[in-house]
Amino acid sequence: MQNTAKLYDLSLIEELMHGDKDSIKKIVELFVQSIPATVVAMQEASVAKDWATAGKEAHSLKSNIATLKMDSLLDDIKTIEISGKTGSGVEEIPMLVDKAKSIIDETIIQLKQDFNL
Repeated sequence: MQNTAKLYDLSLIEELMHGDKDSIKKIVELFVQSIPATVVAMQEASVAKDWATAGKEAHSLKSNIATLKMDSLLDDIKTIEISGKTGSGVEEIPMLVDKAKSIIDETIIQLKQDFNL
């Protein structure tokens, strides 16, 4: 796992917090604690084919994903959001949600290791 590329980048948070390690850790802790419930809600909505709710949950994830500069995931989250809102391309939502969950789960593992959480 040590050779795994980081799925996140804290440079934006570090800049906003002026390098304050305690504040950065609190933001990371909040992400680790709060994001899984949103991901589960998005996944449940996807399984139920409730595309609008899946899109709303993706929307609520978007700012967190952007703040942690999880670039490998941001476009997929935006696609879920837009597809859920417009009803166009909904057949892609289940695959994108599963991919998002996998990336977020791995990111949380990395954050927990990196911040001894």
